[in-house]
Amino acid sequence: MTCRDCKDYRECTAPPTWFHYGEIRWCPYQVIFILANADTLRAGHWPQDPDRVDDNAGQKRIKTEGAFTKSILILAEVETRLKRTGIHGKLLVAQVEAGREFSNLDPDARAALMYVKGFKRKRMSFGAWKKARKHYQKVNVGEGVDNISKP
Repeated sequence: MTCRDCKDYRECTAPPTWFHYGEIRWCPYQVIFILANADTLRAGHWPQDPDRVDDNAGQKRIKTEGAFTKSILILAEVETRLKRTGIHGKLLVAQVEAGREFSNLDPDARAALMYVKGFKRKRMSFGAWKKARKHYQKVNVGEGVDNISKP
């Protein structure tokens, strides 16, 4: 299953442990994958698929760009987005490097991850985004089916 199949990270029952660069849609699991493999990407290589022996076996094509460009550009995009989150982004990087998964991230690291995910960069600052998100969560609390009082 790929993130193209899920369309929404909340519906993903078994997120993959490896992604092809063509599958990157900036879901939280993919951002964690990119951060976990930052050293390999910074060196200009895409991490090897653990299910395949050789990703480049027998291919003889002329490419219009260097093999290193996609990995470096994807990592640069994540790092650029993380810079806007300040200390929360550093916390996210530290926790991912320590081996934490999406489900057990610190709330501040999780907020940074939610800010970084998504197809486009957020237009508002991280602080304004957090305030708007907190307000949105307050407004929508209590609208669930469980909270409707019975007559």
